[in-house]
Amino acid sequence: MKRTKVILFIFFPLLLAACRGDAEKDPLTRLNERLGKGTKEERIVPVKTMQVDTVSEIVTHTYAGTVEESRSVELSFKYGGVLEQIKVREGDPIEKGGFLAKVNASELVNSQRIAAATLEQAEDGYNRLKKVHESGSIPEIKWKEMVANLEKAQASADLANDMINESMMRAPFSGVVAKRYVEEGANLSPLQPVVRLINTKGVSVKIAVPEKEISNIGIGDEATVVVTALDDKTYHGKVVEKGMVAAPLAHSYDVKIALDNDDGLLFPGMIGKVSLQSGLSKGIIIPSHIVLLDDDSKFIWVVEEGRAHKRHIEVMGYSGKGVVVKDGLHQGDSIIVEGYQKVSGNMKVVSYAD
Repeated sequence: MKRTKVILFIFFPLLLAACRGDAEKDPLTRLNERLGKGTKEERIVPVKTMQVDTVSEIVTHTYAGTVEESRSVELSFKYGGVLEQIKVREGDPIEKGGFLAKVNASELVNSQRIAAATLEQAEDGYNRLKKVHESGSIPEIKWKEMVANLEKAQASADLANDMINESMMRAPFSGVVAKRYVEEGANLSPLQPVVRLINTKGVSVKIAVPEKEISNIGIGDEATVVVTALDDKTYHGKVVEKGMVAAPLAHSYDVKIALDNDDGLLFPGMIGKVSLQSGLSKGIIIPSHIVLLDDDSKFIWVVEEGRAHKRHIEVMGYSGKGVVVKDGLHQGDSIIVEGYQKVSGNMKVVSYAD
């Protein structure tokens, strides 16, 4: 009898400690331990679920955009010629009216002198013949010939002056030389590009908007642009252009968002993530972390009759609470929000509470 009492005295405290330790375990641990003692014919995975509901939420759409200069022009000489001087290189800033380049104008100056002398001679002949014509002493045909000669001389003089003026290239606006195409001494053809001038003080970001979403965007809508090349620096702008003709293959519309570039860090060609709000929309909001990719389509895991099933969804956009689902889910559906990494198609699952 004493021996029995000694055994109980030793093992009873151990039994109490074991029970107390089991009570302190979290519900998921206890559920896993209990499921581990079940049958081995079919595995049961514990998951956390939630029932979805339809709500109205401000939807945010995101797009990939490319930074573009607000103004760009390729400058050339109207009449061509030998490039005598070019004072700028790529990256040089230039003010409006600043000197860029010039072509050799020695031959043009001679042509201008000849044209000016011809015009002076024609004007003198016109003035002398005008008095005779008024008195009716010369045939009308002679007078018309004189008028035509004066007009030709005037046109030649105007052309010579224009060629002189066009031999000097100046910046039409303040900006930066983005490209220099030629070197001094080159024999330029008329309208051959010499430099490309851009204005980067105000830039824009161009995005392609799918045809299903273009109606939600209007001129003046506010946008947020995050530029990855600048350590995710954020800029704020507004929609200033909205294309009206869709791209034939992509069926998307070009939209431009104007941004201030006061810090001068934005350059053409940079990539940015553009976020645009499209107002209140009805949909089902789910946590973004449970949305998975499968062959370029999005899906989540749902529970039907105690088993996990893959459900493909169509995403409308994003809100502050998560992903807004347009199609693929219905009110009351049970979706897996934790433990979805451990499930596969038609696997038996059991839901646990927080």
